Amino acid sequence: MGVFAWRNLLTRPMRTALALVGLSIPILGVLGLFSVSNGLRDLVGDTLSRIEGLMILRENAPSPVFSHIPASVATELRRMPGIRAVAPEVWGLSPNIEGRGMLLNAIVSGRNAYSSILDQPVIAGQEIEAHQNLRSAVFPRALRENGEGRFLQPEDRGKPNIVISKKIAREHPNANGQPRKVGDTLKIGGKPFTVVGLYETGSMILDVVIVMDIDTARELLNEPKDSLSCIYVEGEDPKDNVKLSELIEKSFPALDARSMSEAQANFSSLMGQIDTFLLMTVSLALTVGIVGIVNTMLMSTTERFVEFGVLRTNGWSQTDVLLLVTLESAYLGMLAGLAGCGLAWVLMLVANPFIGGGVKLAMTPGLLGLGMGLSIAMGMLGGLYPAWRAARLLPMEAIRLGSH
Repeated sequence: MGVFAWRNLLTRPMRTALALVGLSIPILGVLGLFSVSNGLRDLVGDTLSRIEGLMILRENAPSPVFSHIPASVATELRRMPGIRAVAPEVWGLSPNIEGRGMLLNAIVSGRNAYSSILDQPVIAGQEIEAHQNLRSAVFPRALRENGEGRFLQPEDRGKPNIVISKKIAREHPNANGQPRKVGDTLKIGGKPFTVVGLYETGSMILDVVIVMDIDTARELLNEPKDSLSCIYVEGEDPKDNVKLSELIEKSFPALDARSMSEAQANFSSLMGQIDTFLLMTVSLALTVGIVGIVNTMLMSTTERFVEFGVLRTNGWSQTDVLLLVTLESAYLGMLAGLAGCGLAWVLMLVANPFIGGGVKLAMTPGLLGLGMGLSIAMGMLGGLYPAWRAARLLPMEAIRLGSH
């Protein structure tokens, strides 16, 4: 029966091809949206995996940029047992760079406003001596592995010396149109700063950070001397981060001590909700695909009433007819799934080299399996009504209707 169903599809190639197009496009949309979601998961997971300590923020603050805590907290944390390093930081959105704010920067670089918001540079003021004691400092490691120049030293305290990413260096070229290099001057908020180092992490989340001395950052951002944005804390043993986080939050109820595993779990939960929303969004397209299958199979079964009547008179049961039509629609779903998955895979390979910021579309075997499963399920659902309609006819009635 499977061979019979397959031949029936091949005898109507144009109708089969149109049905495949109508069903494979929704599958392509599903795979495309979820591949972006997987890419963001991989990016954030890779970024957070580089951070081994705890980030101390104001309770419910979404990021260090929107957090303010008293500077005295750092002194109290240094007295707590189990803590080996306490590194205060001041964060804030960067003022205009070389006279270009966020909107002008989007126009000059050719990006849309949304991309410009994601790429908005931020200032990270660090207490230099405290950060030199860290074992998991991200930016010094990135500079050593794939950068130029040097990181901040104690002699940079109070001086307008900065470390920037190669991405920022490219986006704000010098007078000759070349990317900024070590030793060049970069104006931030109208004030000249000397680039002493260039780093590159490959992550769009991290490569927007301009690192400078904490007092220099306070002056640039107009922050008071007794205020911090966050404090980076390393425990004696990274395995005890969860216990250390609970101890800090118990001692400071107004603060959040976030381990990167906790942040990753929260992000995964958020992405799960986004995935649900995406599936609801594309469900309309999937519904249209099912309607297309119903229409195709209805036309096919209507034209073949005589065939079904003859089959019934030769001993076929209603179940046999029902199974035949359902198999045909399932084959349609399978072919559409193969087409949609294949096209999605090709588009991913073509698109990934042109996507920057560390984001890569991720087409996992599980996602391809989801696409195939959805496609076959849609095909079978779309074929149920036409199959039932064809199977319930009596043999002579089917021949009579088909002969008109």
